Amino acid sequence: MKTKKSASSATDEKAAPSEGMRSLASAPRRSTVAKVSHTLSVALAERLEEFAFFQRVSESAVIEHCLQQFFRESTDDAERGDILRREGAGRRRKT
Repeated sequence: MKTKKSASSATDEKAAPSEGMRSLASAPRRSTVAKVSHTLSVALAERLEEFAFFQRVSESAVIEHCLQQFFRESTDDAERGDILRREGAGRRRKT
């Protein structure tokens, strides 16, 4: 189905830069953050939410800080893994 173009969209097309002359604003940007999703126990998620709210920081900032500290404590991944497993951490799936 064809649709009519409004006068403003026709004008916008004429004003768009040619393929060879793209502006910096239209250049793709590389993000410095990645979106991840993980499961937490309900109690830990509630504590995280409460802490972040009352301290006026994002939940993501708390998680990022904790992970940076965790990895800063040791560069021995096998040791980190052993410690986690001894504490009862293991693989889990969303339920």
